[in-house]
Amino acid sequence: MRRSLALLWLLLVLAAGLHVAMIAAGGLPLQTDIMALLPREERDPVVQTAKDRMTQALAGRAVVLVGHADRAVARAQAVALRQHLVTAGLVRPETDIPTAEAVRRLGAAYFPHRAGLLAEADRQRLEQGQGEALVTRALSQIFGFAGMADSRLLARDPFLLFPAFLGSLPVPANRLVMDDGMPSVVDDGTTWVLVSLILAGEPYALDFQRRFVAGFEAAQAEAPPGLKTLRLGALFFAHAGADQAMGESSRIGAVSLLGTVMLVLLAFRSGGPLLLSVAAIATGLVTALSVCLALFGSVHVAAQLFGASLIGIAVDYALLYFGQIFTPRTKPAERLAQVLPGITLGMLTTVIGYATLGLSPFPGLKQVAVFSGVGLVGSFLTVVLWFPLLDRAPARRLPRGAEWASAWLWRVWGEARFGRVRRLALVALVLLAAAGLGQIRADDDVRRQQGLSPPLVAEQMEIQRLAGFGQTSQFFVVQGDSEQQVLEREEQLGERLAGLAGWQSAARFVPSAKRQAVNALLVRDALVAPHLAAYRARLGMAEPVADAPPNQPLSLAGIRATGALPFLDSLVLSDTLHVVTLDGLSDLTAVRTSTEGLDGVRLIDPTGDVSLLLRAYRHRAMALLAVSTLLMVPLLAWRYGWRGAVMVMAPAAAAVVLTPPLLALAGLGFSFFGAMALVLVLSIGTDYAVFCAEDRQRDPVTLVSVGLAMSTTLLSFGLLALSEVAAVRAFGATMLVGVVLAFVLAPSASRMRG
Repeated sequence: MRRSLALLWLLLVLAAGLHVAMIAAGGLPLQTDIMALLPREERDPVVQTAKDRMTQALAGRAVVLVGHADRAVARAQAVALRQHLVTAGLVRPETDIPTAEAVRRLGAAYFPHRAGLLAEADRQRLEQGQGEALVTRALSQIFGFAGMADSRLLARDPFLLFPAFLGSLPVPANRLVMDDGMPSVVDDGTTWVLVSLILAGEPYALDFQRRFVAGFEAAQAEAPPGLKTLRLGALFFAHAGADQAMGESSRIGAVSLLGTVMLVLLAFRSGGPLLLSVAAIATGLVTALSVCLALFGSVHVAAQLFGASLIGIAVDYALLYFGQIFTPRTKPAERLAQVLPGITLGMLTTVIGYATLGLSPFPGLKQVAVFSGVGLVGSFLTVVLWFPLLDRAPARRLPRGAEWASAWLWRVWGEARFGRVRRLALVALVLLAAAGLGQIRADDDVRRQQGLSPPLVAEQMEIQRLAGFGQTSQFFVVQGDSEQQVLEREEQLGERLAGLAGWQSAARFVPSAKRQAVNALLVRDALVAPHLAAYRARLGMAEPVADAPPNQPLSLAGIRATGALPFLDSLVLSDTLHVVTLDGLSDLTAVRTSTEGLDGVRLIDPTGDVSLLLRAYRHRAMALLAVSTLLMVPLLAWRYGWRGAVMVMAPAAAAVVLTPPLLALAGLGFSFFGAMALVLVLSIGTDYAVFCAEDRQRDPVTLVSVGLAMSTTLLSFGLLALSEVAAVRAFGATMLVGVVLAFVLAPSASRMRG
């Protein structure tokens, strides 16, 4: 029967390996979108739609500033860069920089409706009865240095209100000017030309990222000396993050595997245990990867990073099995029989911990849970089904140093004469934890959990300085029953925002029909009627040309159709749903307070919302600890009774309680990711206690085996504490401290036996 099951498991492993190989042959599908790790729990579909559209609009574009001391070189290289990327199929031929023809179309669309178009400052002056100030301004523009004296425009727009309106439009990047059709800025003798790119592929697909970055670098390689480039775009950050994650996973996997190999060789001094241990790890990883690809279609780099740490836990069952080499048991069946109850309970409690991790709302952590849970089961089955058939290792004597250390730890926890030592050690731990308790700080800010590339952040800041980009992640969603109602609500919002922040809204480019009508009456009553006659006489003007009023007010659709204001497409989600973006925001609280109470207007703070979710899920993670405990206790009670179950769980529970304050002493905040690591500390620590509880004789071999298992866990999960990504670092540091504590306290579980 056992041989049949072993053969069946071999066939399943081979099928999983073939599945992975077939997919890998065409390129392993890796997901790099950091946002895919975050929960989607927005209960309002309107808000979620707005967030998604804004995210897509930003992620699907990239901005490059090309700079050189020679204006002609900068312009030529900007054109060459775009052409190179278009030819390579990496960006679309179209651009969101309006052409001269599009700008002419915009002017032609606006001009017939000029009577209802006013710059906000002009409108306020007229409302305050300061029409004379506009007359003075018009005269200075006509008679001043380089003044405007176009008789055709004056005949139709005597007070030059239309140019003032165009000049007040809040177009993006206020430091850039159109230089012969190219947005440019001169800074410290360098001419910078903006190249705006619309990506022709999925920005978070690793293959497209690699092709794009390779194409970008190839274009740079052909650049003349002295050329400088600055990059900004989600694709660049995602690619850098993916490289970092894969680099870390490779290093951690390599160190973990090498460390595990060295530990096995040093402990067992034989090639057989090493080969079988590697087989247990490999089968776990292959089956885990196959199941993840089948369920999710791709593997997130975060799952790959955490999955590399699976090595340290997957080998535990092999280490417990081969620990029996140091006993008189020479038959594989006897060795397995001795450890089977412990490794079975250990596997079940650890899988319960990972299953609880899978209950988190984070898609990335769900993949980690599936990957690790399946991998552990795969390694367990390899040990149970294959090891008894393949094990040929002879019995060996336990090294004296290891025997002495493990025997001493057993005595500390098991003998009455060490009671004082136990009490002093526990009091010291409690005092340290008490000192750290007052220093625990919640760290829920999502911006601190990411590992953004410092060079790219520096380039982003420089682009923002040069081009004047100041847009923040916060924005408003404005909803109404009709497009006109939405525009009217945007105008009310603009009145509240004045003086607090800059903003872009559709209504600033196309006023509502109501506002256009009011503007026309305001110009007629406050400017034309009292001032036009004297103004004409002073200039010697003929009677102004009276154009027939347009049949319809200026429409948003008409302006968007010109193609001169492409960013309007990201502000208009539908006729009844618009977005208002912010820039130059310095006081979010003041903006939030001043805009409260506006119908159909909601402030959206995606970064703040995610941080709030992280705080909420940090609280939920603590509840998951309780869920894990409730799931484990009945299983342990079935084996040890209710009192025994409590004693077996006590070491891991103590490690969970002590770890956060001890980390606080080191200056580490407590985040959702640290809380989720505690779920695994509970399950892994319970494993160690189970192995100790199963040993009725307190055999040093058991603690040596558990110590080896703990060491491999530290070589994997503990190494995550060295990650440059704060979230991963918090996870790893929690595992490092928690697992060590759980191991040191685990022998206390043997006291239930006597």
